[in-house]
Parts: sequence; C-alpha cells; structure tokens
Amino acid sequence: MRLLVALGVAALTAGGCSTGATTAEPEPATTTTGTAAPEPSAGTAASTTTRVVKKVTVTSTTSVVEPQPSVEAEAGPMPTAAARWSSTIVLSPDGSLVYVANTDSASVSAVDTAAGATRWEVTVGERPTAVAVDGAGDRLLVTVAGDDRLVVLDARTGDRRAEVLTGRGPAGVVITPDDRTVVVAEGDVDTVALFDLEELVPIARISVGDEPRGLAVTGDGTTLLVTHLLTGDLTIVDMATREVRAVIATGPENNASRHVALHPDGRRAFLPLIRSRNSNPDLMFETTVMPRVAVVDLEAGRVVPRELLGLDAVDRPVNMPAAVAFSPDGRIAYVVNSGSDDLSVVDLTKGFGIGHVEVGANPRGLVVTADGRTAYVHNALSDDLSVVDLEELVEMRRIATTRSLLPDDVRAGKVLFFGTSRPEMARDQWISCASCHLDGGHDARTWILDDGPRNTPPIRGLMVTDPFHWSGDRVDLFDFQKTIRDLQSGTGLSDDENGDLAAFLAHALVESSPYLATERTERGREVFGASGCADCHAGPVFTDGLLHDVGTGDGPGENRGPAFDTPTLLGLYDSGPYLHDGSARTLGEVFTSGDRLGPHFLAGLLTDEELEAVLDYLRSLPQ
Repeated sequence: MRLLVALGVAALTAGGCSTGATTAEPEPATTTTGTAAPEPSAGTAASTTTRVVKKVTVTSTTSVVEPQPSVEAEAGPMPTAAARWSSTIVLSPDGSLVYVANTDSASVSAVDTAAGATRWEVTVGERPTAVAVDGAGDRLLVTVAGDDRLVVLDARTGDRRAEVLTGRGPAGVVITPDDRTVVVAEGDVDTVALFDLEELVPIARISVGDEPRGLAVTGDGTTLLVTHLLTGDLTIVDMATREVRAVIATGPENNASRHVALHPDGRRAFLPLIRSRNSNPDLMFETTVMPRVAVVDLEAGRVVPRELLGLDAVDRPVNMPAAVAFSPDGRIAYVVNSGSDDLSVVDLTKGFGIGHVEVGANPRGLVVTADGRTAYVHNALSDDLSVVDLEELVEMRRIATTRSLLPDDVRAGKVLFFGTSRPEMARDQWISCASCHLDGGHDARTWILDDGPRNTPPIRGLMVTDPFHWSGDRVDLFDFQKTIRDLQSGTGLSDDENGDLAAFLAHALVESSPYLATERTERGREVFGASGCADCHAGPVFTDGLLHDVGTGDGPGENRGPAFDTPTLLGLYDSGPYLHDGSARTLGEVFTSGDRLGPHFLAGLLTDEELEAVLDYLRSLPQ
C-alpha cells in the first residue's frame, strides 16, 4: 500500500580533532557568489541570495528535476527577512505554544509555555518526523513517514484540517516565509516536494540526491537548503526556477546530516553532523566518530574550515549532534547532541564553549524564545521537553509530552542503542550503536576493523536472520556485549539491560520496497532461481544462515575470511554499498565485477535483459 501511495504522488506531481573552536579540514572547490545583509531575529535568520553555479532543467507540475552542471554565476539582491527550517519541534509565532513530533507515539503534542504543561496531544499516524507552523499561527503541518502523508492540524486546537499524500518517507517539512509554499523532504525517493499551502495541492518535485533530510528556506524565499543523511553535502535549490543550483560538500567523511539552520546574519548555514573516520586504519574509541558542526558560507558557496565547530574540543566529547539554534544576536550557538543527551553552548565570537547542559534522552531538536532567555529541547526518547534557562545555563524542569507506544523493554533497549551517556555503553560518550547504524539503518561506510574491512549492515529484520556480523560470529541478539566493550569501550550491560537491547534489535522489521512487483520482476525471480542464487539465499528471508566462500575474502586486510555469512536480500533497495567489504558500490556491480569465477559473477552467464530483470526483482524485496 505504501508503495502505491508513493507512485501515486509521482503521478500527481507534475574531521579530525579541533584546536580552539575550529578544525581546518579540506575545502571543496565551489564557485557560488552573492551578497547578503544581516537582520537578526530570534531563532531565525536573514537570508542571503546565491546565484546559479549549476543549471538544471526547470520542473513543471509533472516533472522531476535532474542536476546538470554549468559554470555560470551572477550576484543577486540583498534581501532581509526571517528564515525558516525544519525540525522535530517548533515554537508558535507568539511563543505561547511549543509543538513536537512524537515519533514513537504516532502523535503531535502542543505544550503551553506559560502553564508549563501539555495542552493537547493528537494522533497523526505512524512515525511523525517533523513539524512546521505558519506565520499566523493557524496551521500546524506534520510529516508522517510511516503513512507517506503531510497532515495539517489546527495549531490552536489540534483538530485535523486536511492531509495529502507525499512521496515515500517524508522526513522534514518547512513553510516558505511568505506562507505560500510547503516543502517536504521525501527521504526514501531522493526528492523534495512542493505543495501550495492554501490548496494543499502538489506543485512540483525536485530530485536533490540521496536521502534528503534537513530543510531550510532563506528569508526572501528564493533559496532552499537540503541536507542528506548519508553525507555532509548541502544541496542549494533555486525556489523560483526549481533548479538545483549547487551541491556543496562539507567533507568526504561527513555523515548523519539531518538538520540545517541559518545564522541570524543570513550568510551562513550550520549543519550538525558527524565525521565517520572510516579511512582511519587505527580506530580507537575516541578517533572513530567525531562530533562536528560544519559551517557553509552561502555568499561564497563554500565551507568555512576556520569556523568548523569540533564539539569534542570546544566543549567536551559528545555524540551525534542533531540540531542547532542561535541567540537572537547570533553570538551564541546552541547544539543538542542526541547520543550523549546534552546541550553544547558555544560562543561564536570567542571560539570556545561557555556552557554545557544535561537534558533528556535523545534530544533531536530545540527552539530559542524571542528574548533569548529560554530554550525548549525536544527529548525524543524520554518523551518530554527540557526547559533550559539560557542565562544561567541550567535545565529548569521537564515537561512530559507523550507516552511511548513501544513495549517497555524495546523502549529501554532503544535508549541504550542510541545513547552514550552511560559508561556501560560507551567510554567518555564517544560512540553509540547509532553512530554507525543511523536511525537503526546503516551509514553506507566500510570500516577497517580487527576482522578486516566490514560494510555496515542495517539493523532490521534481525529476529529471523541469525547469525550476525559478516563473519557470523554473533550467534544471537544477546551476543553484542563484545561489540560494546571492544568498539565503544563501554563496560558492558547487565543481563537485564542486555535483554532490553536484544528486544530493541529484534523489533525493527524491513519495510516494504518502494519498487513495484511487475512482469519483469517476476521474470527476474525465475532467472534468480535458475541461476542457483536461491541455493544460499533461501527461504522467505533469503538466507540459509551459513557461511560461504564467494571469492571476495582474499582482499587486503582480511583477517577472518574467506567465508562469510549469507546476508538477507530483504531491503537491498536501501542498503548499498554491497558485499562484506563494500566493494560493490551498486547492486549491479555485485554481478558484474570481482571474481569472474565466483558465484556472484553473472555478467557472462545472463543476457543484459535477464540481468536487469534480476536486479529489478532484488530491488523489489520485500513487497
């Protein structure tokens, strides 16, 4: 059903360590030019206009835009207005209500800031991911990832006004400052969708690259910024022409970029993310995943290395920076760290941290009030808001927002999986399970571990796909204490807590594929079986649970091969790169590269048409 929804919409819509505040890392070459003028406002930013460095075909109401390179550039005007960005939390225009998306409760809550209590909570659907409110404070918009919907609520009462189908996996939402257009990040189909706010009808969809997540719109509404889950890239979209203007790389190892916010000066975009140092051959607990906030100069169209915030240096070791906000004058940046459950406070003028506040479990978003005195932090796994006094830099109280629908043991295990605040899970708060298994998925990285190079697998469908790890050395879901101790340098869990972690690992299922079953996929299924693939990839979960030598285990650095556990084929549409060492960048390369005598090399045995049919079949799993 979710697959039909996604296709229906398609038819409808036409590194390293820091010294002081910064760390110098390689600058990507860019050529964007432009001008900007500052006009600070609380929690928002004046916008800057950057002009074309990449030309693309203009979208219509039925088209998807694909980037095309160009070298043309021109300067633009100097607009000043309040920018907006997507988050799990948003403040009403008058500051009286704070709204949060409760992912594990299928709901949205409105918190009365004066009363310090939740005014209402309403069910919106499976896995709400982000919220946005219009300038009048009348409409609250919610992306609901599990239902592929954008839901509109009455912002004062919570009554449902309307809803519309989106593309697969809506992950973020923002309303343009003129309150005319809604932008939705469609994470699973690599697009952003534009809707008319009044009529809630689709205007266009724009192809922006893999896994779009964070969204921000400059104050004049001319420029859309898009982050991507599996990179540190920032995609710049011209809202007038619906063209991808540029893609700015913040660093080759940057990852987990879910959020972007504009500084009040209107010139700079701040991207909380991590640096996944998978090129490091000597990984230690403190040299594997680095907490960073990348800064992009929108006027120059490039990263500013001297302004990069290495949070481990300017504050202390933290895990998984998730969102950022600013003081009204732009002097101070507030960064919530979802893994270490804390708030880093950085004076941008001095270049170092000036405070640190412990908050609830898995903070994913924050807002700062117009007077700059208070921050509300959304704690996604303790189901509450932290109210932080920004003058004293203390958490004043917690406000309950919801009650998780997860079973108690699954919820407790999820807190462990995503967290580093306890020494049982991680030393000095550096690495969580979710540092590599992003949101329970994967990080598209291959790590050089003691066993050899290992491609990160997703954490889903584990209940029926044992044993685990590429070498099959984890026999069941209770068998990850060694990983916690060896990789994360934690002291290890009690038996009860290890049971909670196992319950969480067993909970996630593989979502249905966005690729429809067709006559060609049926032909691919037949060729798959006739080629002997089903001998190992057997049964309903496509694995025999055994180790096999498939000719890929004799590469450099391999210490445990040559036989590897047969991986499930469920979810191949969203788990690249492939093979134990990530040597197949695409699914097609599994069958067309590597050992020509190995069982995976089908290029010489099948026709091109047969091979494409097999690939279509594999991408369609599961239905």
